[in-house]
Amino acid sequence: MATTVITPSGPGAMEAGLILDEDGQRFVLLTFKEPGGEPTLVTFTVPIFQHYVEHLVRTAASADDEANWGIPG
Repeated sequence: MATTVITPSGPGAMEAGLILDEDGQRFVLLTFKEPGGEPTLVTFTVPIFQHYVEHLVRTAASADDEANWGIPG
């Protein structure tokens, strides 16, 4: 599978919603919109999304530390 790079920008570039499938399973839906491109949809089960959010919070906190912004050797 090829790598996909998504670079959303501007208002409404990312949206989140909740959906149920035909069997009633719950999912979190993230929609990424790129200027001039088709939306990219990503679904997560609720537990996976919760872990993903926890990871994003840790990553956001790390982004504030300049020491974390090196180029790997």
